[in-house]
Amino acid sequence: MQQKLLRKAGLLGMVLLLSGVVLTGCIDEPNPPVLDRITSEVRFVHAVPDAPAVDIWVDNEPVVTNVSYKAASGYLTVNSGTRFFRVVPAGQDSSNAVFRRQVSVRSLTKMTVAFFNTVSDVALLMTQERFTYADETSTLTDSCDVKLINLNSRGEAFGVSKDVGASGYEEIIMPVQAGLLSAYNRIPVQSGDFYASRENGTVDLDSQFPFTFEAPGYRYTFIIVGDSGQLEVLRLQDEPVM
Repeated sequence: MQQKLLRKAGLLGMVLLLSGVVLTGCIDEPNPPVLDRITSEVRFVHAVPDAPAVDIWVDNEPVVTNVSYKAASGYLTVNSGTRFFRVVPAGQDSSNAVFRRQVSVRSLTKMTVAFFNTVSDVALLMTQERFTYADETSTLTDSCDVKLINLNSRGEAFGVSKDVGASGYEEIIMPVQAGLLSAYNRIPVQSGDFYASRENGTVDLDSQFPFTFEAPGYRYTFIIVGDSGQLEVLRLQDEPVM
């Protein structure tokens, strides 16, 4: 009886082994890669018009200090996972934070974190993209990618248009609602005077800024800020990977 059981067990083992070989041969997807890093690159933007200069804390320490309105940090290395963000008036204790929130920072991403609205009701907008995005656009020779983040405090939708002389203005990014952002727009490399533009095609003349787009591989983020006074378009540039 014991010998029969052993023979059956050996046969079953052989069947399972062969089945495993066959099943393995049917799988054509690669094994998931093992992540060798648990950090992301994060840059912060101060777009709260009535707020003073601030320190931005991640967990229990400030990562960038004395950031004034309309200023942006460079990319900073931040541990991935659930992080605790605080916005604190510059030089003050974190207990005086005007904004506190737990956020999820995904690994292997580049993020733009913008604080906007009013000091009594600070809002947060985050964008993220893959580290490899610059590689994917590095072959562009006569075009580049640009996205728009609309953080104006008027609550108006705005896009971006270019002055084309007697013909008026040419829209390069369609208007998006306040507090929202566009996808990346691929546009020809060009130079000129640009403006924040409304849905009816008119432009905000006070927002004029000269700019030159470059290629290959460059990406740009335009951020519209301002309240009932003058609008301004902040320009952030991501260098191509060399």
